[in-house]
Amino acid sequence: MFYNFKTYMAVTTDFQIISNTAIPGLSLVMPLNEDAYNYLTEEIGHAVLADGSAPLFTDNVGDFISDAGWAQLSTSLV
Repeated sequence: MFYNFKTYMAVTTDFQIISNTAIPGLSLVMPLNEDAYNYLTEEIGHAVLADGSAPLFTDNVGDFISDAGWAQLSTSLV
């Protein structure tokens, strides 16, 4: 007898990019853990707002996702 049990792994992301903001053409990058926050502030030097998010022009979102991927960080786009 064969049983087919599927095991699912939890997928976590390091950044959440919020594209629907009050300012057209501006997205917010929200780090979701300490490594992501350190990458955002120390490695690439983005300034962050009081809530920890960093403003980013929507035209640069693709480049940010690519650069974060090279640093082994994952991103979700909302």
